[in-house]
Amino acid sequence: MKNPYAFLDQPDGIAPLMPQARRLIELREILAAVLPESLARCCSIANYKQGNVVIFAANGAIAAKLKLMLPALSEQLSKRAMEVTGLEVRVQPLDSDPQVVEKSAKMSLEAALVLARLCEQLPDSELKTTVGKIASRHRK
Repeated sequence: MKNPYAFLDQPDGIAPLMPQARRLIELREILAAVLPESLARCCSIANYKQGNVVIFAANGAIAAKLKLMLPALSEQLSKRAMEVTGLEVRVQPLDSDPQVVEKSAKMSLEAALVLARLCEQLPDSELKTTVGKIASRHRK
């Protein structure tokens, strides 16, 4: 495996990408300053090419709000940055880890024992199997 710094030091390495990276960072900062915070954290600048800016929105509702604001956004981006000839909004969920919500409902040992007794009284069925599984899971 080659040293990653060797790639960065090459004349044809990352240097040609730096102006575009700076433009994207500048546009992201402007977008964050122009939009309300609640909206700004749900979208980001995805690309800038030949005057066209692509904005990713976290969901359809955010995209709809941004589309309503496109004329004002275009004006603000043009005032503060480079020439913006077009704005496009696309829905792209943000890269965030899905939050695992731990179940807060707990069953007491007493309730599990009552379910076990109920299970004994039920005829053989899918219900009996399910109630039995729930009871045994909570008796541990």
